[in-house]
Amino acid sequence: MSVLQTIGAQSGIDVAASDNDRIVARVRTLQFEAVNGGSMSAVANLPAIIVFAVLIRHTVPIAELAFWIGTAAAVLAGLVAYANNALPIQWLLRDDGPANRLAISAVFALAIGALWGAAAIAFGPRLSENELMVFTVMVLACNAACISGIGPYLPAFFAYCIGSTAPLAVALFARREVEAHYMALLVPLYVAVVGSNARDYNRQVLSAFRLRAENEALAENLTRANTATAEAKRSKWNTLAHLSHELRTPMNAIMGFSQMMHDQIFGLLAERYRDYSGHIHESGRHMLDLIDTILDVSRAEAGQLMIEDGEIAPIDLIEECLEKLEHVAVAKGITLQRLFAPSLPHLRADRTKLRQALLNLLNNAIAYTPEGGHVAVRLFSDAGGFDIAVSDTGVGIASDDLEKCQEPFVRVGNPLIAGADGAGLGLPLARRLVEAHGGTFNLASELGRGTTATIHLQAARCIWPEAKRKRA
Repeated sequence: MSVLQTIGAQSGIDVAASDNDRIVARVRTLQFEAVNGGSMSAVANLPAIIVFAVLIRHTVPIAELAFWIGTAAAVLAGLVAYANNALPIQWLLRDDGPANRLAISAVFALAIGALWGAAAIAFGPRLSENELMVFTVMVLACNAACISGIGPYLPAFFAYCIGSTAPLAVALFARREVEAHYMALLVPLYVAVVGSNARDYNRQVLSAFRLRAENEALAENLTRANTATAEAKRSKWNTLAHLSHELRTPMNAIMGFSQMMHDQIFGLLAERYRDYSGHIHESGRHMLDLIDTILDVSRAEAGQLMIEDGEIAPIDLIEECLEKLEHVAVAKGITLQRLFAPSLPHLRADRTKLRQALLNLLNNAIAYTPEGGHVAVRLFSDAGGFDIAVSDTGVGIASDDLEKCQEPFVRVGNPLIAGADGAGLGLPLARRLVEAHGGTFNLASELGRGTTATIHLQAARCIWPEAKRKRA
């Protein structure tokens, strides 16, 4: 099983056959890029040819050497043009895929190797023993040096080796000297050793290319999966927002008619039925609040939450929220504490949405704090921005649940708070509302010791008295 299939199986991602085809094609492309880049080092054959031609200029006619050098220059120039996509042969290919391009690279490798082989056949009989020895060493050295250049594609490497060493071995055997015969026997042995090294290098390179291609394919699959998930998430929340909007109409009708019945607008009702209509209206109000919350969360998740900034006094906003929930706190015997730093600035924010976030945090703090506990609101500001912290002495949240409880419809499984009502939307909505202001929301808690939720707004949202006077 490939790395991509293994990781895909562990991640629940199906790796189709098309992925394997894509990986194979990518490995071929990487092979060609490596060979193509290494082919530029083949130009080093030309200086080697020129150096050897200078050494044997007194043995071989200058015209033959010039022809040899000119042919080598032409072949290497063609290779350079091919590597830079400037050779017409690429325009004639029906399929300009990596496989065909690798095959052409092998043809060039064979041609360059054949330059040395042709020199061995043409010049070998006329060279002295020392000159032939130097020639043999140069050819074998070039074979060893080309491992790093064309080793990623073994057909190209062996084409170069065969093209250069096979004629050399023949030329050595044709000599009368016994030493030349021994050298001819050593040439294939040397090529076998170099070929073994090239094969090991090729395996390592292909393994690295395969791993890289699998990682790229996995990253591409994950990107597509994340895109599809995000689109499905947006679609889900858009549908939920539409459904919540549609539920508001019948719920308003239920509340309106139940209020009319409770107020006995169209005639007297029995006391029991008046109580029932009151319960219906109260339940309808609770349901409408839940629908509004779902609608707000849906808009936030779908990226449709709009912020209307205005100047607000944070102390007045906090006092308004505490006043709204004070009767609930008093009923549970919970003390509400105000810890406000002096000389606080005003804020540039959406009053309605910031109020909604604070009410959600205060509601949670009061709901999950046992009787006789404390809920504190702290306001402070510095050069880094403005912070609003809501702390309680409640049951707290386990560290493993801090992230989960900030997702919609998630309620952590703490048996101490199982009786608390709610749909798991308060914290998620508060977080989205704060983030819509460009701020950050932090939740810190410890089981049995309470929770602290902190809203941090950037310094750019602070309006200090000096700035107000300057504007005035």
